[in-house]
Amino acid sequence: MIRLSIWFVFILVLAALAAWLADHPGLVTIQFQAFAVDTSFAALVLALSGVAALTALMVWFVGWVRRDMPIWGSNNIIKRQRRGFKILNQSLVALSAGDHKLALQLVQQAEVLLPPQPMVHLIAAEAATRDGDHAAAAKRYAALENTDDGRLLGLRGLLTEAKRTGRDSEALRIARVAFTENRKSPWVLKTLFALEVAAGNWAEAETALEKVAREKLLNAETIQRHRGAVAYAEATELKMKGDRPAATKALKRALKYRPGFAPAVVALARLEMSSGNMSKASKIITEAWSKAPHATLAAAYKELDTAEAATDWLKRVRTLIKAQPDHAESLLLLVDGLMDAGEYTAAKPVLERLLKEAPSRAAWQYRLALAHVLKEDPDPIETALKHAPESAAWRCGQCGHKPMGWAPLCEDCDMFDSLVWSNEQMVTGPRKSFDPDGTIAMLTDSSVL
Repeated sequence: MIRLSIWFVFILVLAALAAWLADHPGLVTIQFQAFAVDTSFAALVLALSGVAALTALMVWFVGWVRRDMPIWGSNNIIKRQRRGFKILNQSLVALSAGDHKLALQLVQQAEVLLPPQPMVHLIAAEAATRDGDHAAAAKRYAALENTDDGRLLGLRGLLTEAKRTGRDSEALRIARVAFTENRKSPWVLKTLFALEVAAGNWAEAETALEKVAREKLLNAETIQRHRGAVAYAEATELKMKGDRPAATKALKRALKYRPGFAPAVVALARLEMSSGNMSKASKIITEAWSKAPHATLAAAYKELDTAEAATDWLKRVRTLIKAQPDHAESLLLLVDGLMDAGEYTAAKPVLERLLKEAPSRAAWQYRLALAHVLKEDPDPIETALKHAPESAAWRCGQCGHKPMGWAPLCEDCDMFDSLVWSNEQMVTGPRKSFDPDGTIAMLTDSSVL
């Protein structure tokens, strides 16, 4: 009602103004050089109003042509893009639902309607991968790499395809390119580290690990453990090349990161043995044993003098275990020394204690040997041996593989630094390689990452 009243008042004022101009037309003279125009003021106002109306009509027409004209009108482009984005969303829903064929059809339709979109290549690549067409997926990832917004995702997809086809050197090259693109991406840093490790590039792996540590992508304990593993692997390679001083330095660095790490202790002791420094090697093993007794340390300790008398070996055993006399490994080593020295009566109570406190297959094997020597009935001991828990050994915490000794990579599942000293089968997850997550899984699978 108020708006109607305003319009009514406006029309009355306009009519009154028109009537006043009709009663007082006035006179206007326009002269330009030799031309002169004489007219009334009312006629001039009417002419100017006509020109303004015509101008407004032309502006409206031009705007209509630009907005709504078929084919090139902006509204048609907007409507077409809206349809494209709607279809693109439908393709993502279809992909999440597991219908990759429908997703591929929809994304191809969306590609016709939309300007170049990284998401189009990403969804098409994942749909092609699920359909088993890895060549098409690789082309899509290559196209994604050539876009500004999707370059890192394209590199990630190409790297995944390279790993799938066993082209490890190409995967490493792509990871290094990705690192130049984004030096703080968690995926890039972790992947680069894993690939450098897999390639045995220990110096580069250590550099990548430092970047991982700087970005706090792993907890401090894991970082320290990995640093020790990388340093040990580097030392092993240097030793094979004959560079003993550098290998010794790398082993000491490994022990700095992982104090008491038995493989590094043994490797360092054996380097000293090979140089004839038996007393220094003995000291290295004795100090490590005082902190954490370990079966591999016992084996290396016995290598110090393979030609010694059994009684001398027993004396050295007693010296070694002095700092940790009640530890299961100390008791087992003492049994070994007593059995070698023929002190079977003394060995029996030690074995009985060991079987009570920390029974293992190795302890029962010693007990069976002792039963034969003492002419005891072996049958109950053989029965117990069949059901005895396995002795501690290196096992992969990822796949459960049991290697002969510690190594940076599990020879069965290729996981880095996954071997742990345990007497149980420790399998914490499915067998997998360094990079379990797919490229588009971040969009379609909340369980990843």
